[in-house]
Amino acid sequence: MNKEDKNIIIVENLSKHYIVKKNILSKKNLIKAVDNVSFEIKEGEALGLIGESGCGKSTTASLILNLIKADEGKIIYKNMDLTKINDDVMRGLRKDLQIIFQASQGTLDPLMTIDELLKVPLKLHKIVDNSELDCEVTRLLNLVELSESDKYKYPYQMSGGQRQRIGIARAIATKPSFIICDEPVSALDVSIQGQILNLLETLREELKLTYLFISHDLKVVKHLCDRIAVMNKGKIVEIGETRKILENPKEEYTKKLISSQLFV
Repeated sequence: MNKEDKNIIIVENLSKHYIVKKNILSKKNLIKAVDNVSFEIKEGEALGLIGESGCGKSTTASLILNLIKADEGKIIYKNMDLTKINDDVMRGLRKDLQIIFQASQGTLDPLMTIDELLKVPLKLHKIVDNSELDCEVTRLLNLVELSESDKYKYPYQMSGGQRQRIGIARAIATKPSFIICDEPVSALDVSIQGQILNLLETLREELKLTYLFISHDLKVVKHLCDRIAVMNKGKIVEIGETRKILENPKEEYTKKLISSQLFV
């Protein structure tokens, strides 16, 4: 990254709070799921968002994708504030802003073949003409290193790693510019994790993608991310180049996070 790189996502003072009660007799508690968070992501960059479970990582992802509404702050995507646009405009942007989930099995209809599953986003967003659908499905399968014969299978006939490749194929099917990777390898065997991470890195280079990579695993983040933002209790406590933060963390929370994973 250099000074001429352009920001594709700018998050400014983003907040999401919830008021919860354990029961009707208890006092109301304010939960600051995301609390005055700011960061930017440059075109072609992979920014890692790390922290313990419950720190606000996934809520931040949902806010950026406009799946939940922010209480305060801005989310700028290509000079548009996503917190201000209406639903019709957001629907048009869905193809540009995609997500890869932790476990693709829950997002794949078990009654549909892989061919049918991949054609859904292609048809919905009119990515190619109907006459080109079959060729585009084959192209997507090749990109995620699966064979053309896999298109006739159902999700239950595939391994966890193969299903995650289908989840990735669905995410890139709409030719997005920005993808949120929400713990995309944490549900996989260690032997498969490296393969998926290498695939994500290859796709980033070949398709000129930008990632927000959410993880609690520092080894995974080191493999893929240019910079990392450390989140604790809804706040970003430290952000910078991955190597510098992992080798010389400034904040006590970051030091404890690294130490707890015996990271070297």
